[in-house]
Amino acid sequence: MKRTVVISLGILIALGAATISQTGPSEPGRAAAQDVEKFHRDALIWDCHNDLAYRVLYEGLDIGNRLPGGQVDIPRLREGGVDVQVVALFIQNYLYPDKSARQAFQLLEAMTRNIEKNAASVELARTGADIERIVASGKIAMPLAIEGGHAIEDRLDLLRTFHDRGVSSMTITHNISHGWADASAGKPRWNGLNDLGRKVIAEMNALGMVIDVSHVSDKTFFDVIETTKDPIIFSHSGCRAINPHRRNVSDDMLRALARNGGVIGIVFELTFLSQKYAKAAQELRAISRPILQKVPVIEDMDLRIAVEHISQGQDWPLEDKPTIEDLLDHIDHAVKIAGVDHVGLGADMYPRTPSPEGIRDAQDYMNITRGLKRRGYSHEDVKKIMGGNFLRIWKQVAR
Repeated sequence: MKRTVVISLGILIALGAATISQTGPSEPGRAAAQDVEKFHRDALIWDCHNDLAYRVLYEGLDIGNRLPGGQVDIPRLREGGVDVQVVALFIQNYLYPDKSARQAFQLLEAMTRNIEKNAASVELARTGADIERIVASGKIAMPLAIEGGHAIEDRLDLLRTFHDRGVSSMTITHNISHGWADASAGKPRWNGLNDLGRKVIAEMNALGMVIDVSHVSDKTFFDVIETTKDPIIFSHSGCRAINPHRRNVSDDMLRALARNGGVIGIVFELTFLSQKYAKAAQELRAISRPILQKVPVIEDMDLRIAVEHISQGQDWPLEDKPTIEDLLDHIDHAVKIAGVDHVGLGADMYPRTPSPEGIRDAQDYMNITRGLKRRGYSHEDVKKIMGGNFLRIWKQVAR
């Protein structure tokens, strides 16, 4: 008899637990999830770097449509609650010294036309006030940035022309050291900035263009910090303390950035996030490099660029793919060293490159908000990281 009572009590306890699990804890959990979703939708969400312009120019695609095999377009931005998407006009390094401006203008014109074509959903933004107005109207704000200072072909008048045409920021270098600044990937020419480089920085200050130091050498970064009167940004970089990639930022640079008042956009690019993955990718590329070196260079420059664009960004068959937790680790480290007022997001989602597990594309930005909340960040601090810090820069600098 006693055994029967014990068994019955066990059944009742189990049933009670099942009932609690169905109607108790899950309800607060569901409410918390809804709270985070509402918070994400209400916050300003800003991605400071994307190469969408290449798809627009070289594939003739319309950003208003859900792009095949892509990561960023208007439908995906809407689904992810992204309010501000900075679009980079990336200039091929081998076009310098006398063909890079031509490509920059081609990308600028193609992107401007596509934005105008989708005027009901997006609008070109130049200033912080523009961004606030556009977002308040229910549209997505799209500032344009030049990726690679070689686009101006060592001419201040071209810099002014790009600004007049709506470009609000410029990355000082890409992967070559050009006529006035050294890159992290290029052979040093000037030990940082030369005299022309300092004039370019001063002119960007005068024009109200945001200075972007992703891709520059360490010495160039510190020369820019010494020269500029305005806060600067890393639009898409990671933390060197986690992964000593040349494109990532040292703790000393993070501290200097904080003193300058600037912001680092934490990149999603897998080889920047994980040292182990970067090593595996390097080994895989080394296999194909001898083969590619035997392929004749296409003389038609437009055709060459189009072919290279189509062939880029294939997902590598590598294990240990970085996850959203790796991305959050970089954010945590940047916040620890520079402070929460100096950290944002700069995904660098190329149309076909792999992204971290947990972020398929722009539609999954809410997962970052969830991750930051899970790690204990306050609502106010999440708002700064997800977009508020970059808005401050554009309001302070861009004119």
